Amino acid sequence: MNNEIWKKPLRACNIGGEALIEGVMMRGNNKMATAIRKTNGEIVVETTDYVPLAKKFWLLKLPVIRGAVGMLESMVVGMKVLMNSAEAVEFEEEESKLDKFLKKVFGDHFFQAMLYFSVAIALVFGILLFMLLPNWIAGLFSFDKSTTGGSILANLLEGLLRVVIFVTYIVLVSKNKEIKRVFEYHGAEHSALYAYESMEELTPESALSHTTLHPRCGTAYMFVVILTSILLFSFARWNTPLMNIVIRLALLPLVAGVAYEIFKLAAKSSFKPLRAISYPGLMLQKITTQPPDKSQVEVALAALKAVIEEEPVNEKSEQPVNEISGEPVNEKPEESVN
Repeated sequence: MNNEIWKKPLRACNIGGEALIEGVMMRGNNKMATAIRKTNGEIVVETTDYVPLAKKFWLLKLPVIRGAVGMLESMVVGMKVLMNSAEAVEFEEEESKLDKFLKKVFGDHFFQAMLYFSVAIALVFGILLFMLLPNWIAGLFSFDKSTTGGSILANLLEGLLRVVIFVTYIVLVSKNKEIKRVFEYHGAEHSALYAYESMEELTPESALSHTTLHPRCGTAYMFVVILTSILLFSFARWNTPLMNIVIRLALLPLVAGVAYEIFKLAAKSSFKPLRAISYPGLMLQKITTQPPDKSQVEVALAALKAVIEEEPVNEKSEQPVNEISGEPVNEKPEESVN
C-alpha cells in the first residue's frame, strides 16, 4: 500500500469531488465547480453556490442522520452534474424519437424530469441487483432459516453474495471504454487533491506524481456500506422474499448512517486495525481510479482552482471531508493519521 495514502497532509483539505463525463466536479464549503473538456479541446468551468443540507438544518448534522442524508443528497447532486457534463461535451449523436417525445411532454422541464427519472432508475436497479438478487440466491439454499443460527447464516451468505456481485459489477463496467475514461478522470481528481494537500504548485506535473488512491473516496465508503449491511441485516430474522426486501429498505438509511460514522472514524484514526476498514475500498479504487493523462489532470485542476478562488479560506482551519456528505472526517487536523 502506498505510504502517501496515510501520510499526514501539509494542508488539511475540505474539498471533495466526483468524476464526470470528460470532466471533474469539485465542491467545498459553499461552492461547487465543474470543469468539462469539450470536443473542441476547450475546458469550460462553471461555478455555482452549493451548501449541503447538513449545514442548513442542525437536525441533519446529528450522527447517523448526517450520513444517510448525505448519501441521498450526493446521489442526486452527482446525477445532476453527470447529466450536465454529458450535455456540455456535445457528443455528436442523433436525437432519438423518445427524446423528442419527452421534450414535447415536459417542455422546459425536460432536464429535471430526466434527472429524477435517472435517479429513480438507478435506485430500482440498485435494489434489484444488490438487494433482491443476493437475497433470492441465498434463499435457494436448504438450511433451516427458521432458527436463529440458520437465519444468521442466511444473512451472512446474502451479504457475501452482495460483495461478490458489487465487485463483479465494478469489474464489468470498467471494461466499457466510456466508463474507463470516467475512472481516469476519477484518478485525476484524487491526484489533484493530493497536490493541493501537499501544498505543491497546482500543475499537471505535480499532480501526476501522486497516487490515485484516496482514503476518503466514495468508493471506499460504498464498500463500508456493504460491510455494515452484512452486520445489521444479520440481526433481522429471515422472512419471505418480499418481507426481506421491505426490512432491508427500511434499514437502508440506518445502514448508510452507521457506515458513515464508521468510515469517518476509520479515516481519522491512527489505530491500524480500525483503519484497515478502509483497505478493501482502497483496493477497489485500483479499478474505479485509473492513471490519468496530462489533459485529464488539467481538467481536474481547473475545477479545483475554481473552488479555491471562489472560496478563500484560512488553511489552518480547514478539515478534510468525506466525498459523500461533505462532513469533516478529521476533527483534529494537527494529529497524524499514520
